[in-house]
Amino acid sequence: MSKLPRSTILLPVFVPAATIMLLLVIGTAINPEAAGELFSKVLAFTTDTFGWFYMLAVAIFLMFIIALAFSPYGSIKLGPDHAEAEYKFLEWFAMLFSAGYGIALLFYGVAEPVLHFASPPLLFSLGFSYLGDLWCGWLVTGVLLVSAWSAIVRALNALSTNR
Repeated sequence: MSKLPRSTILLPVFVPAATIMLLLVIGTAINPEAAGELFSKVLAFTTDTFGWFYMLAVAIFLMFIIALAFSPYGSIKLGPDHAEAEYKFLEWFAMLFSAGYGIALLFYGVAEPVLHFASPPLLFSLGFSYLGDLWCGWLVTGVLLVSAWSAIVRALNALSTNR
């Protein structure tokens, strides 16, 4: 008889976590008002008490990452020594930018209309279209990005022709 493959679930970790989650879900379903009040108090306590620590930790982590990038460790190749990069820098940057943009669209694509439905902006109540401000903001952002990219390309071309 063949042995069954060993499970990767660690029961001493899984059972308490699943129990706590199940109790929270059941308690919230039974009394949503009290659960909402409790969660609000816990959130307020956590942000008031540990907000400074979170900001400090993010700042330290960011400084560490920047220092690591500019140190000799920043040039260590990840992967085998003979491996070539699968994507060029511009392609890699475009993928990261697209992923961040897609996440923002998924979140704000739902959140913004719901928030506007719940409490319309002042311009809506006055009869003006909010889309004018929205498109103006995106237009300015797009023009700035294209201008910056154009300036970078021109500078790089000027540097390469002067050599």
